[in-house]
Amino acid sequence: MPLLTPSNVHIDAPLSNLTLAYVQEQTNFVADKVFPVVGVQRQSDKYYIYDRAGMNRSGDVKKLAPRTEVNRIGLQLSNDSYYADVYGLGMDFDEQTLANEDAMLEIRAAGAQTLVNRVLIEREEQFASSFFAAGIWGTDATPANLWSDYTNSTPITDVTTARRTMQLKSGGFKPNTMVIGKEVRDILINHPDVLARLNGGATVSNTALITDAKLAEIFEVENFYVMEAVKNGAAEGLAEANAFIGGKNALLVHTPRTSGLMTPAAGLTFAWNNIPSVNNLGITVESFSDDALKRQQVAEHIQVKMAYDMKVVGADLGYFFESVVA
Repeated sequence: MPLLTPSNVHIDAPLSNLTLAYVQEQTNFVADKVFPVVGVQRQSDKYYIYDRAGMNRSGDVKKLAPRTEVNRIGLQLSNDSYYADVYGLGMDFDEQTLANEDAMLEIRAAGAQTLVNRVLIEREEQFASSFFAAGIWGTDATPANLWSDYTNSTPITDVTTARRTMQLKSGGFKPNTMVIGKEVRDILINHPDVLARLNGGATVSNTALITDAKLAEIFEVENFYVMEAVKNGAAEGLAEANAFIGGKNALLVHTPRTSGLMTPAAGLTFAWNNIPSVNNLGITVESFSDDALKRQQVAEHIQVKMAYDMKVVGADLGYFFESVVA
């Protein structure tokens, strides 16, 4: 008489407590940290800029004799503008698919998360191509010896020199934020100069845990961001072509702790937040259905929109290192 087997007593079915969705962690994205978000009520507007040179000029203050007047100076003011373009992406669900969905799939939620992930990747790519690049900031440089050359390179000295250069060029503002590509971090954590600064003088063979907080201390910045977001450059249906968005570069900038009046910044993200249902990331997620969609056999449409303008507002508050590793 045949014995029962595991396959006789169980029919495979989807797990009710597990699905897999490859949505990247928010910490992978740095654009809105390097260019802090400023909420604006209008899609376009102007903002004022005080003349920096006049604020730092010396030689006009004088010692006063009795009944003499002080020297008088003035303020110089200019303005610039922003325009928040609207970006969006959507997804349709037909009635039969929704009616036949297994409960644990939560395809609406998965669709919304996918759309948010895609628009964040788009913004990160825009940041990398437009601002994590040469020709944008007050100073561009490539180290004489690339940081991947462990014998001859001096990344800490290079950054120290850059800090001094930027402080002079910007009228006294130190870089408080360092941004690097993932490939650059992987090189730095094994660099002898970096290891020597750790407690106990770690070496490549006598390793120590190197956190981003520790790297921030070594390079004397408050914020240390690694561009770890990954993009797939392949068209749908082709094999994945994944790459880190940040590349092999590094950037020093002055980032305000809070954005506001009289607060200098290297760059800002002007986010048009006068849009219904916008969240704290400046993202609007909408779901709707109407007769026009139903005639196309679409039961529900989900779309995600962002409206923003990433803009350099203080070019001299940035120092860019191009291609710092091989």
